[in-house]
Amino acid sequence: MIPFSSERKAMGVVVKLEKGGLWLYVKGGSEIFAKLCTRHVVVSPDPDQVGDESATVETVEIDTSSQENISHTTIFYANQTLRTITICYGDFATWPPPCMPMNDDGEIPYEELARKLTLVGIASIEDPLREGVREAAGDCQKAGVNVLTARSIASQCGIFTPGSIIMEGPVFRQLNDKEMLKIVPRLQVLARSSPEDKKMLVDKEMRWEMKTTKQ
Repeated sequence: MIPFSSERKAMGVVVKLEKGGLWLYVKGGSEIFAKLCTRHVVVSPDPDQVGDESATVETVEIDTSSQENISHTTIFYANQTLRTITICYGDFATWPPPCMPMNDDGEIPYEELARKLTLVGIASIEDPLREGVREAAGDCQKAGVNVLTARSIASQCGIFTPGSIIMEGPVFRQLNDKEMLKIVPRLQVLARSSPEDKKMLVDKEMRWEMKTTKQ
């Protein structure tokens, strides 16, 4: 079992197959795992094979057309204010896999396992707004505080306005100090952000406000 981690935004479990071998099932953020998959499962047109556990799973390489389809699917769900989760697996003959480097704890690093995965599908889930969220968002706006949440949720709350900036945490943390201070006034949505990203943003907002107050 690979427990969920907010840093890698994924979790996994190893399952032993009756026909031999093992699969590492992984689920996680679509924007991450869609890029880690090199093949995808082919949906069988034969209705007799549906639910047949003995049927062979057919897979093909992900080509340009498949990549576009995956991207369009993710965008389609996102535009409906739904979160997307990619489900995929890695195929291994034995466990632990041989010839893979071990870390200091005697375990194979997750990054070594999550390679050349096979895409099973993309699921979508809805995170309904809790009671009082809209009011809380309004209070935060009046106080001059940006709410850090996904674009879809921000749109529902009415806090995402034209001309503002949307950015993902991994992109934000790569900016230098000057670039961060420049975009902070217009940054309203920081998606897929870690606690460190949020702390960094708050620090930059405080510096920007202090600088503005002195002028």
